[in-house]
Amino acid sequence: MTMQREVWAILVLLLIAGAAVFAHATTTIEDYSRHNIGWNGTSSLGLEETRGGTPPAGSTLLILAPEGSFTEDDINRLRTHLEGGGAVIIADKEGRVNPLLSALGSSIRVQPGNLSSLERGHADPRLFRVQTTGNSSLFAGIETLLVNRPAAVQGGEPLLETSLLAWDDTTGDGRPGGTETFKRRAICAREGDITVLGDPSLFINAMLPENPEFIENLRKQSVLIDAAHSGTGTRNPIINTLTWIQATPLARAAIAALVILPVAYLFGRKRE
Repeated sequence: MTMQREVWAILVLLLIAGAAVFAHATTTIEDYSRHNIGWNGTSSLGLEETRGGTPPAGSTLLILAPEGSFTEDDINRLRTHLEGGGAVIIADKEGRVNPLLSALGSSIRVQPGNLSSLERGHADPRLFRVQTTGNSSLFAGIETLLVNRPAAVQGGEPLLETSLLAWDDTTGDGRPGGTETFKRRAICAREGDITVLGDPSLFINAMLPENPEFIENLRKQSVLIDAAHSGTGTRNPIINTLTWIQATPLARAAIAALVILPVAYLFGRKRE
């Protein structure tokens, strides 16, 4: 009896250890990753993803913290999506989408910098509130939005703007001075069915409770994340392998066979 208890105790400990190892191996700390449950991940965003192909007609495609370059096929796919009545939201503060915007015929550009404001409720001057200035369903019922180290955007119709007490802190000292001047700046603009938002951090776990109306508006629309170019993925090989298995019926069948066949073999040996 004592031996059986020890065996069961060891099995329980092994299961707990295995679960802990699995949880550690299938999470990440990468910025914007949907597999990151920390403050800087997007695990709580809850939007469906699409990878490759033209999105459903009338849907909105979200390109979040884009990585890599866009091929001619990518550009044609987005152009077809826009011409078919779809919309595109791009959230970028590094300026990586500027070549894409140019290829799509948009005049909007992301201007990377160190945008700061004196009108803030936090110690960090780069964490401040902006005002809605344009008519968009994305910001319906919202007067102000809390942004986190955004980039300014130029061109198009402004939808979100800073106050007049904003400046580009080129020295990084948190104080305006020298050639740094106060100026109202747009951080979100729209041109046709293309909306460019200079703050991808609006979608991370830590910021979701700060702007609940914005996230609610987003979830009401048919928004799909462009997983092929957004920074919501991961470089973790274990996670990518598991994701591939889940998305590949043949792989799932092979795994099931590997589990079932040994059990069936042992069961047959026992009957003999």
